[in-house]
Order: sequence, then C-alpha cells, then structure tokens
Amino acid sequence: MEQFIFIIALLLIGMALQKLDAPVDFSKSLNFFVIYVSLPATVLIQVPKIHLDLSALSVILIPWLLLPIMVYIVMAMTKNHSSQVRAALLLVIPLGNTSFVGIPVIQALLGADAIPYVLMYDQFGTFLILSLYGSAVIARYETGTIHRRLIVKKLLLFPPFVFLVFALIFGEMPHSTQPYIQLLASTLVPLALVSVGYSMRLGGALDYPLLSKALMLKLIVMPLFAFGILFTMGVEPLALQTAVLESGMPSMITAGALAIASGFAPELSAALVGYGIIVSLVTLPLIAHFMKIFF
Repeated sequence: MEQFIFIIALLLIGMALQKLDAPVDFSKSLNFFVIYVSLPATVLIQVPKIHLDLSALSVILIPWLLLPIMVYIVMAMTKNHSSQVRAALLLVIPLGNTSFVGIPVIQALLGADAIPYVLMYDQFGTFLILSLYGSAVIARYETGTIHRRLIVKKLLLFPPFVFLVFALIFGEMPHSTQPYIQLLASTLVPLALVSVGYSMRLGGALDYPLLSKALMLKLIVMPLFAFGILFTMGVEPLALQTAVLESGMPSMITAGALAIASGFAPELSAALVGYGIIVSLVTLPLIAHFMKIFF
C-alpha cells in the first residue's frame, strides 16, 4: 500500500507543478531523461536476475499472445477516432506497469515466491514488447506509414533495447558499479510519474466514454483473456495467478511517457496512466481474491 501511496503522491506533485511557471517542454525533458538514462539503468539491474526454466515459458508467452488481441480490439474501438488517439491506445493498452507496481503488489497478494515470474513477464514480455512493438507504433504514427528501415533503426537505437541486449550478453555489471547504476535506475519512477502528473488534466476535454472503455479493457478484459488462455494451457496456479495479475496492471508509465513525447493524445495518455493506477487499487485485489476462490 505504501507503494501506491507514493505513486499517487508523485502524480499529485506533477499536477501541482502545472500551477507554477515551469520551463518550456518541462515534461518532454523529464521523458527524455527517463528513456535515455533511467530505463536503461533499470534494465542493467533487473535483466541479469532472471533465471529461465520451462515453468516460466507460459508467463513469458502470455503478453505476446495478448498483444495481437489487444491491438485488434483497440483498432476496432478507435475506428471513429483520430490516428493520434489510436496510436496512444495502441501504446498504453497492451503495455502494463509490470515492474514498479507489479513487484510490490504481487508480493503482497501472492507472496515472494511469485517474484521470479514477475521479472520474467516484465523483462521478456513488457520490456521487449516496448522495444519492438512500441518502436513500430511510434514509427508508423509519427511518419504516417510503416518504414521498415525506420522501425529497425528506431529499435536498434532505442536505449532500453540496446541495454537489454547488452545485459543478456554480459550479465551482471561489476559489483563496484552497481550502486551507481541503481541510483540512476531509482530515478525512473519519480521522474516518469511527475511527468505524467504534469501532463494530466482532470475535468478537461477528455473523451470520458473512451477513457472508461480503455480502462475497462486494460484492467478487466485483458486479465480475463490471460486467465482463459493460461487455464486452457493447464499452467500451474502460481504462474497463472502471477501472469493474470501482471496482465491486469495499470498502463506502463514509460509507454505513457512515450505517447506524450510523441504527441499521441497527451491528455488521454496521461489520464490512462494516472486513473489506471488509482482504479487498479480496487481491481487487482479483486482479481486476486476471485482467483484464490477459484483455486
């Protein structure tokens, strides 16, 4: 609960800064630092901790199975909306906040034994999808068409992906450097959440029916799909419950930051991240409760 309180406090700080004379492109500056410094440092710290085994394959697989389902639904849901709104939802719906929110929430709801599954879902699911799929969405909607060379270029130069490959090849960083890398990684959540809060506008010209549908899709429908797929596959309960809760996490802060930085419906993107975190305080415990009753 302390993590959720901290998250909400950072969002409120960002919203409070709207009232001050902030520098030009204040939010974009924060996003730039997050993408090029904070997130790569987080990758260097987290990726070497992962140990793959056969029981984890289903957890890694489920975000990739959910991705085309969510893309199809978003495309249908936004057929009468602008391309910028569609691009925003394509980024923030499939990608969840599966690390900062995921780790403490799942540890509280399922116990410490579930944390390895959280890291696998996050690093080999969310982070890779952000790097590959996120780059494709940005390339497609920034330029108006899909240029394969541009997508490949964005992927190969996208800092989280570059550092992910580096961490997979070289493993843990030297012990003497880890405190400094951890210090940089610790800036991810505060800066990203303040940026999101700064971009959030409550009671503004938001399309609230669309916002409600998007929140329902992210926080309820997506974990229901995950449960159905994993239950059909016969996945063992702890892995299943962890993956379902991960799929029902609120929208990824970094995905929201990318959408905002790219000009994809910034207010809607920020609202989906901010409101999603608040609503997930209710939906995640309820999902965990019903799964425990089921099993």
